[in-house]
Amino acid sequence: MHLKDILFAVANFLILFGALFFITRKMIIRMFRERKEKIAGELDKAKKAEEDAAALESQVDRDKEQARQQEKQLLEDTQRQVEENRVCAAGSSQEAANVLRQSAAERERQLRAIMHEEVSAQVVRQVAEETGKALRKEEYAARRAALADAFIEKAGKMVTARPSDILTLAEGKKLAVTVTGAEPLTEEQTEKLHRTLTDVFAAACKEAGEDAPRGEIVDLYSETDESVIAGVRLRVGDTVYDGSAARCLERLVQRAEQSGDESGRSVLDGVRGLLSSADGSVDIYQVGQVISVSDGICRVSGLADVMAGEMLEFKGDLRGMVMDLDQDNVGVVLLGQFAGIQEGDLVRRTGRIIEVPVGEGMRGRVVDALGRPVDGKGPITPDGYRAVESPAPSVLHRQGVTVPLQTGIKAIDALVPIGRGQRELIIGDRQTGKTAIALDAIVNQKGKDVLCIYVAIGQKESTVANVVRKLTEMGAMDYTTVVCASASEPAPMLYIAPYAGAAIGEYFMYQGKDVLIVYDDLSKQAAAYREISLLLQRPPGREAYPGDVFYLHSRLLERAARLDEASGGGSMTALPIIETQAGDISAYIPTNVISITDGQIFLETGLFHSGIRPAINVGLSVSRVGGAAQMPAMKQVAGRLRTDLAQYRELASFAQFGSELDASTQSTLCRGQHMTELLKQNQFAAMSVEDQVIAIFAANEGYADDVALSDMPRFEREVVEFVKQAMPELVDVICEGKKIPGDMLEKLRGTLKRFKESF
Repeated sequence: MHLKDILFAVANFLILFGALFFITRKMIIRMFRERKEKIAGELDKAKKAEEDAAALESQVDRDKEQARQQEKQLLEDTQRQVEENRVCAAGSSQEAANVLRQSAAERERQLRAIMHEEVSAQVVRQVAEETGKALRKEEYAARRAALADAFIEKAGKMVTARPSDILTLAEGKKLAVTVTGAEPLTEEQTEKLHRTLTDVFAAACKEAGEDAPRGEIVDLYSETDESVIAGVRLRVGDTVYDGSAARCLERLVQRAEQSGDESGRSVLDGVRGLLSSADGSVDIYQVGQVISVSDGICRVSGLADVMAGEMLEFKGDLRGMVMDLDQDNVGVVLLGQFAGIQEGDLVRRTGRIIEVPVGEGMRGRVVDALGRPVDGKGPITPDGYRAVESPAPSVLHRQGVTVPLQTGIKAIDALVPIGRGQRELIIGDRQTGKTAIALDAIVNQKGKDVLCIYVAIGQKESTVANVVRKLTEMGAMDYTTVVCASASEPAPMLYIAPYAGAAIGEYFMYQGKDVLIVYDDLSKQAAAYREISLLLQRPPGREAYPGDVFYLHSRLLERAARLDEASGGGSMTALPIIETQAGDISAYIPTNVISITDGQIFLETGLFHSGIRPAINVGLSVSRVGGAAQMPAMKQVAGRLRTDLAQYRELASFAQFGSELDASTQSTLCRGQHMTELLKQNQFAAMSVEDQVIAIFAANEGYADDVALSDMPRFEREVVEFVKQAMPELVDVICEGKKIPGDMLEKLRGTLKRFKESF
């Protein structure tokens, strides 16, 4: 019986094993097949990598050959131009010789630029890598030791105590110092360095008025790292004194990649100097370490001496701006794509508040919020750099806004005039023509010696591209700079874009030039700042905005001003744009900006959809500068226009409920209808000030009251042309900025009567 049980158990086990085998067979086969396919894929990747390496090597050879061909062609072209210049100089036309000479120089510059672009940066880096390998050889051992000795010898004059170092010593703590070399330092070198550092920091504490520390004040740690190649890298707290050959080669490569036609020569000269001299230069910088990163915000430990608003360098081309200063770490907003940033990455101080390039080279260019070109037209050669955040001109350096800035839009130049140095808000719901007004103002500055800056905040790249294309077609890009922080970019880029545009404009303003800057739009900048503040764990206030959002816009818009003559006499006119929700101008951000600016142009959705464009609400739109920034002739003929239109709108809203109207009311409604029709204007159809004055005067005097509304555009064209031909002296008076004399007004009325007889 016992044997039967055993046999029965064995049989059951075999049956169960067989069943499991059949069940899992397909799974096992599939698993092995997937593993086989994965291995095959890895082999294919390895093969592809080998092919890419071969292709890269082939590309390097082609780059070299192309560079030689370009150089040969350059020499031939230059020689030919020289011969042509010689022939031309032998003739009688010296002017033609100068033209040819300039052409040759320009051709040479272009070819050299092409040569620089074609030479692969990989070749330059390969030279540096080979140099590093050569320096590690035994034959350079003496020179490597000499580099270390030279560094230690200079340490006493080179190392300085930072405020954070003095605070550490004042708290009774030791300074942690790490010295890194390709080879271990000797006991003599270590002792000498330790003694030097102790003397430096003890003297610094005494100068700062602190009690001299007792006992050991420096903990010196020695490390070995072959990547240093030669020389020494010293780290005191957050500060790094890098005298290594690796850093020297890295600096040479960066200079070669950024320089022009002498890139190869600079690398070669630098390598020769590194091999022949033991007195290498030392880079001094401070570093911190990323401790967390998320949503474009990172926390960095160390950097105890960093400044608020300072630009930091991350790996690659990524930059960051310091926003929070805590006791143990700093909060940094990342200005770019941050997917590659990880905890533990090193962050380097630049010692500079975040800045953008400025100068004549910015004209006609499209740049990002850091001033880097994004239009594919090559690098920009700046005249200098300017901090994105800078103080606004003081009241003592300003003068009154008295010079008009013509927009070419009848409704604005007549009702809410804008002066140079003014801040005029353009506000309204989305799709009501806010950007159209700003672009019209930019286009109308052609030939008026006004430089324009258009800051696109949070818009689609296709929208910005269409704006640039239209400005180019209208000939406005020659004097315009577009700063683009598109909707796809991180919130910090949207936050600093208006400040970058203001910095570019300020450069021209302080040179005595007139600037018009458009911020399109500040609602998106405020939302971006709210996002940054909440991620930095700042407490939200009204409508979830941080309490300092008012200061955000005030310190931006206060930079627009008209300077007095002692300060250069330049001006910067700001046209900020704010988007409302359902026409609510009493919301938080709209009321903030309204209280900062010198007036607002309110665009109403109902007027826009009824065909009145620009859809300016006369009652809510105002210019606090008023007639002071208006052409005298325009002020003379449009003085009562605003009141009349407001009265017409009020009567029109009540007239729809009444059946019988008196003659006076009917006359007011008729005049208002014709004036409203006259003030309609298409986009990019700017009118000169003299044309505006003639048309508005004719309608205001009642000469258009009996004209059919559908004929008003034709009436406007023909009356302007008729008066300009009959009274050319009137145009001169208006353009010279004078009031129209009484006798000339009477003559103008007679001219308009004759026109009506023939219309």
